[in-house]
Amino acid sequence: MLSPDHAVARVEILPVLGIGELRPGDDLAAVIAEHTTLQDGDVLVVTSKILSKIEGRLIMLDSTDPDEREAARQAAIDAETVRVVARRGELRIVETRHGLVLAAAGVDASNVARDELALLPVDPDASALVLRDSLRELLGIEVGVIISDTMGRAWREGLTDAAIGVAGLTAVTDPRGSVDAYGNTLDVTRVAVADEIAAAADLVKGKLGGIPVAVVRGLAPDGKLPDDGNASRELVRGAADDLFRLGTAEAIALGRAGSGDEVAPELHADAVAVISALPTDDARAGAIRQAFLGFLAARPDAMWRSCAAGHLTASAVVLDPSRAAVLLTLHPRVGRWLQVGGHCEPGDHTLLDAAAREAREESGIGALSFDPTPLTLDVHPITCSLGVPTRHFDVQFLAIAPAGAEPVRSEESTDLRWFGWDDLPADVAPELPALIAAARTRLGL
Repeated sequence: MLSPDHAVARVEILPVLGIGELRPGDDLAAVIAEHTTLQDGDVLVVTSKILSKIEGRLIMLDSTDPDEREAARQAAIDAETVRVVARRGELRIVETRHGLVLAAAGVDASNVARDELALLPVDPDASALVLRDSLRELLGIEVGVIISDTMGRAWREGLTDAAIGVAGLTAVTDPRGSVDAYGNTLDVTRVAVADEIAAAADLVKGKLGGIPVAVVRGLAPDGKLPDDGNASRELVRGAADDLFRLGTAEAIALGRAGSGDEVAPELHADAVAVISALPTDDARAGAIRQAFLGFLAARPDAMWRSCAAGHLTASAVVLDPSRAAVLLTLHPRVGRWLQVGGHCEPGDHTLLDAAAREAREESGIGALSFDPTPLTLDVHPITCSLGVPTRHFDVQFLAIAPAGAEPVRSEESTDLRWFGWDDLPADVAPELPALIAAARTRLGL
């Protein structure tokens, strides 16, 4: 029997060969019994894919077109996801309804036909228990069963198999309170034995060999595996104990909420009033204004960068006293020349406050004169300091620098320079020429 720290003298890991392709409705227990000899105390490790197949957890596509298959895979990930933990490009790390945190919600396009996708079993613990009970009926033996799936690990390269379903054995041992050879009491150590067994079994199953089942023998020399009856539940860390539960966007949003700046009625109301009052000279300008107002109506937190769906920003076209040059900053993250500006912050009571503060901070010019009516509105996708793809609903103002003003580059800028109207750099932001044209129109230039 496993000791409190789970160590045994010797184990064997045996592949179950010759199983072949299984399909919905096949009897997995009968197939395993036909292809291997089991003993009391063995642990059977079965890849989740084979359960997905026999339980009919397959999405059947009408074609093998790669684009159609990828679109179906993304839709399946959406359906299996209860919470997005992290995202980079097309890769999503999500929490499934099982409580598992996995890449792509466990939706798999490998080791299935090219017109199929595999979903995780509905209840891996139940699948493990059914298989264990069926083997007992067929063979009269008591085994443990682990359903395994491939997982990545935070801070570690490479993949490994882990247990997502367990029956007939204790998944996590708890030697806390035991004393080591030096007399130290173990205070925090708990061992995910089921995960260790799943990873060990993959040494003979592999990913390309077509071996979906392995037997791990020797964990219970007396033929009796310890079983606390908790199945795989002990392997899923609860939210209250998980220090790394939140993705980047969620962590930032929670931090904002804790600081009390998740809503700003005064600033939000000012934004609605200022944008509502803007004249609309054409249909496009009217549509953009309505987009801003609709977003503000839907999101009371729209003024803060913690609003991952998008948020309002305030920027300013700063002109020199002669009105012949514009001050541009080379943005390190965007890699283009832009007008100065940025996010709203606690203490900003109006959009003009935010634009003026950002313009002073980024230009180093303290005495700027502002036109209180924005020049224009612009919506653009961006990955800002939030760390995830989002949108900036930018409200753009006009400011004039005083005579003798000398700009000073801030730490938020790679470069800061005056440019003449006809001497703009090649790598300006796409929307900047139209914004400068609006400033010149406003000034009658």
